[in-house]
Amino acid sequence: MRSVRQRVLVVSAVVVAAVVGALTFEALLSLGEATPFGHTQYGHVAGWVGFAVTLLVFVYPLRKRLSPARRWPRGWFRVHMVAGVVGPLFIFLHSGAHYHALVPILAMLSMVIVVLSGIIGQAVHAFSLRALNDQRRRLQHEGFSESDIDAQLHGMASQEEAFRVWQAIHAPMTLMFVVLTVLHVAGALFFAGIS
Repeated sequence: MRSVRQRVLVVSAVVVAAVVGALTFEALLSLGEATPFGHTQYGHVAGWVGFAVTLLVFVYPLRKRLSPARRWPRGWFRVHMVAGVVGPLFIFLHSGAHYHALVPILAMLSMVIVVLSGIIGQAVHAFSLRALNDQRRRLQHEGFSESDIDAQLHGMASQEEAFRVWQAIHAPMTLMFVVLTVLHVAGALFFAGIS
């Protein structure tokens, strides 16, 4: 339990430091400039890079659903997690602290919820997996047969599914983020926000 808590604290601290760093970097890039960094050509490039990296997040769920018989794509899950943090950092760099329209504000809020729910979901899953493995070792040590162990762990595994309530937040908010981002880009292009 302690290592899971420490892991969550470390990941949370790194994410907060990275967001603060991105916002600080954007503020430094905007110092003395008439136009905030996010509204410059480089700022738009940062937004596009963030969006492109964020799109890598979708490779994992697509591979998982298109090939359910194949092994769980663990490497793509790592890409999913890293891109799910790095992409938003570029988007924070693009946006800075300059929120002046409803759609970008809603897109940013949904992105934050997606990232947080992903981190929380990963932590809950890691905790549940560790509990299952600890229980398996304890039951083996007590001399239970493999079939008895599997029967007991099956009950625990189904309880672990109850912890996946976070997916009820993570998946729809991801869709909302993508829709709002597309609306933001379309609005920026329509109103000549790209110079």
